[in-house]
Amino acid sequence: MKKLIIACNIVIFFIVLIKIAAVIGIIKNSETADRLLFVNKAAADSPVTDGFARLVRDVCEDRLSEERKLLSSLLGKQKALNDRENFLQSEERRLNLLRDEILSKINSLQELEKKLTALFEMVEERNNRKYKSMAKVYESVPPARAGSMLEKLDTRTAAAIIMNMKSKKAGAILGHVNPAKSVEITREITTSAFLSSQ
Repeated sequence: MKKLIIACNIVIFFIVLIKIAAVIGIIKNSETADRLLFVNKAAADSPVTDGFARLVRDVCEDRLSEERKLLSSLLGKQKALNDRENFLQSEERRLNLLRDEILSKINSLQELEKKLTALFEMVEERNNRKYKSMAKVYESVPPARAGSMLEKLDTRTAAAIIMNMKSKKAGAILGHVNPAKSVEITREITTSAFLSSQ
């Protein structure tokens, strides 16, 4: 009876070892486990009945195959997760590089915008000085002559000159301009953003 208990303990001990080895991934199939741990020999050498030994072998093989399948599935999923993580990390690095490049271009464009704004303001200031100077010239000319001269200018230029004149002088000159041209100049003045020097 003691030998039977010892044999059962040995069989149970080997079964536990086989399960641990299967979970860790050391044992690839149950035949290797049987050869490695001599489960078949221990079961055959023990005074246990043949049916019990077959039952132990069947239970070990069935549970190990399920655990092997589970382990294989888990390893496959782990590899897929690792691959996905590596892909996401590389994408994150690529996106960070793109973000840095875009931010750099935005900064360059903002600097260029500042330069262009300053240049535009400088050109606008120069044009305003030019129109003010021309307005003084037209104010010094008799209104009839100034009116005929304005008629020959394009509407935008004529409107800019009129806007830079004193209102009394501008009215006197517009009185000598062809009515159709006067309407065009007035329309240009009301739709444009000229600064008056009055």
